[in-house]
Amino acid sequence: MPSILDLLVKIELLEERHRDAVLSRSRSQAGGHIVQQVAEMGYATEGTMARAISVELGLPRIDLAMTPPEPAALALLDARTCTDGFLLPVALREGGELLWLAMADPTDPEALELVRRKTQKRVRPAVAGPSEILRAVRAHYAAGTASTQAEDVQSEKLAAIEIGSEEDGTPFEVVNVADDIESSALSRIAKQLGVEVPPTIPSRGHMDLRAANAPPPKSDRVAPPFTLEELLTPLTRLGPIARDDLRDADMSTLDALRASMEKGALVLRTLAELCVDKGLITREEFKKRKPPTDPIKTS
Repeated sequence: MPSILDLLVKIELLEERHRDAVLSRSRSQAGGHIVQQVAEMGYATEGTMARAISVELGLPRIDLAMTPPEPAALALLDARTCTDGFLLPVALREGGELLWLAMADPTDPEALELVRRKTQKRVRPAVAGPSEILRAVRAHYAAGTASTQAEDVQSEKLAAIEIGSEEDGTPFEVVNVADDIESSALSRIAKQLGVEVPPTIPSRGHMDLRAANAPPPKSDRVAPPFTLEELLTPLTRLGPIARDDLRDADMSTLDALRASMEKGALVLRTLAELCVDKGLITREEFKKRKPPTDPIKTS
């Protein structure tokens, strides 16, 4: 797997000619992550890099401000390990055998191996910015330490690892992973585009845009705190995108995508009418299959 710096060059968030400057700065700075150095030099924001890395590697992008980690996961690693490696344990799944780990650099095999050895768990990475990881470490481990000191310790072993027995009541949105969502590629793409695939159509070949006055999907609403029974939600969450995640080029791409979808919808309508005219299907059959509202409405 390429290094994080090679990956940033590959996805064109960093130019090849800037690589040496970033390396030089990272070596001269006391501490700090390579992604932080790139952000401080003004080449890309941490949010933009995290989102691009998650897409390139096919990993979930987790927003730690919206998704506080589970206390049981936090208890597996100490704050020093998290700070040194720019990583944070987020959740336990599969009966406590699988650990989801937020990482600033998911291409770092040594960090992954260290966490596997310390936790004795299978580890799957998610992507988060280094600065948000450090903020989360300070917030959750400091808060956990304070609450632990106020409690009666039941045993020395428990006291050595306890971070806090009660979950923070702060609402959050869950960001999920490839294995916990539908295997259908169309379903994943539809969710990332903010459209819904009607479950009653066997082919799953048609997508309806959410109506403007329709209530937002469940993943857009404020979710209750995590429970072990909950599944993590889609690979790319449907919630609000940070302001610095979209650039002018991104907006141009979205406009071009919309125009392409509108043209595609027009072609499909024309093709359907041709099938009716040629007698392949009757107009009554076509009307029965037609959705209640047009999936694309041109202004």
